[in-house]
Amino acid sequence: MKSKRTVRQSPVWLDAQAPLAQWYATGLGQSIAKRLELEVGSRLGDVFGYQGVQVGNLVPGLHLLEGAGLQRHLMLDAPGNEADIHADVLSLPIASDTMKAVAFFHTLDFCDNPHQALREADRVLTDDGQLIIIGFNPYSAFGARHALTAWRRSEPWNGRFYARHRVSDWLSVLDYRVLDSAAMFIRPPINSERVLRRLHRMEGLQRWLGGLGGLYIMRARKQTMPMTMTRQWRRPRAGMAASSFARTGDKTSARPRATVARIDHRQR
Repeated sequence: MKSKRTVRQSPVWLDAQAPLAQWYATGLGQSIAKRLELEVGSRLGDVFGYQGVQVGNLVPGLHLLEGAGLQRHLMLDAPGNEADIHADVLSLPIASDTMKAVAFFHTLDFCDNPHQALREADRVLTDDGQLIIIGFNPYSAFGARHALTAWRRSEPWNGRFYARHRVSDWLSVLDYRVLDSAAMFIRPPINSERVLRRLHRMEGLQRWLGGLGGLYIMRARKQTMPMTMTRQWRRPRAGMAASSFARTGDKTSARPRATVARIDHRQR
């Protein structure tokens, strides 16, 4: 008799936000937040436009898009948490083509439908908008602890730690070009700010052990013209959603996209 394989389910994004915020208030979380502020801010010098949105207000006062040249920095989180917009990431109440940048703060790690979350980000981004993704790196000390303690069902170790190459594949299906991808925070997941301060010099090993960092930052740009006709799970762009942040006029209506067929050069 064959045994049934147990598939571990991802936590629901709405339910994970409050526990994640509590974890980021710990010594380990605060040490990570300080590092994130520096790492993300240094990567957004080429982002300019009217507005952007950060999904997940896990650290009060930490605005990941602060380093971008945007006039408005919106915050979206689950109902009950402090944010400009309260909604589910799987159904953003934001008009299409209105955001120059979208920042996913552990969104994919704690979402039971990461493909739908990416589709929603794609919908609200402008044609040359950027998607910034922050997640936990499975190939790290954080990943090892995740593998050993996921059964406890406590955040953040009960999430789904997706490898960067897997997320990159998802983005390629949506016709995004990855601009840069790097892991950070070499120090072990020890919940003691005092010990982590003493281990601060370990971050100097980034040059040699950067791929083993506990978190990763990935930045991708939306491509105006798709490179292939193939779509595995991308859906047609949704119409304009009702939102107080929607642009005025008819600029949010769906626009036709050019399709470039793949050409096989082997047959001449």
